[in-house]
Amino acid sequence: MTQAFERVASCWCGDLAVTMRGEPMLVSSCCCTRCQRRTGSFFGVTVYFHPDQMVAQRGTPSTFQRPDGEARFHFCARCGSNLWWFVPDDDEEVLGVAGGAFADPTLPGPQRMVYTSTRHPFVRPPDGLPEFEDGAD
Repeated sequence: MTQAFERVASCWCGDLAVTMRGEPMLVSSCCCTRCQRRTGSFFGVTVYFHPDQMVAQRGTPSTFQRPDGEARFHFCARCGSNLWWFVPDDDEEVLGVAGGAFADPTLPGPQRMVYTSTRHPFVRPPDGLPEFEDGAD
């Protein structure tokens, strides 16, 4: 029987971290203006997991609930790194983790790019990556 491996995502200063077990459900890059503002970059990369794949948490996060109620963000109060968030997905929540917080070159790359309607013209996805002007199912 093979044991599921674990990956640790942490904030910049290391005060806040989460350990995720097993493969992610999806890795997605997003060019929406909300992700641009959340990351301070031109797009965000989210690694999606089932909430029960979070097996450990270090530190106490500060939280921000988006006014539209769609997402609840957890970030480090000391360095400000946005680390994970919960997003409703039909009848269940999914847990998104900031891709760069893993600092792990073995992490799978994005499987799609969404909200390309607000993508900056110099952002170029890898050849063959599926693109969606809006969100994708």
